[in-house]
Amino acid sequence: MPLLVPRKINRPGLLVFIAAVAFTLYAALAPSDDGAGLIPWDKAKHFIVFYGLTFLASLALPKSRYWKIGLVLLGFGIAIEILQGLPIVGRDADVFDIVADALGIGFFFGPVVVTRWMNAKDA
Repeated sequence: MPLLVPRKINRPGLLVFIAAVAFTLYAALAPSDDGAGLIPWDKAKHFIVFYGLTFLASLALPKSRYWKIGLVLLGFGIAIEILQGLPIVGRDADVFDIVADALGIGFFFGPVVVTRWMNAKDA
């Protein structure tokens, strides 16, 4: 039996991931910044945030299947849009934000899946 068995959960990575999820939820429900900041296009923000969350989730959960991580993160994106659509929040829900979230997740996992597929094909 090997001395160092990879864990299912990388605890420091999980803490960073949870902090990033909490910040994302806060930023999504806080009053809108109306395009202010370094990235003025809302869809680009969604893409970048979910690309980053996918990266962090992959580090935090190295043994998890990619489709599970992607599905949970996409569910998180959908939940954000549902919450933003509530009148009390004062934000607007947009289905294209979910598309941008899905693209961020897919663009992270796409090269990883293709690389693994190519390596398995060569073996």
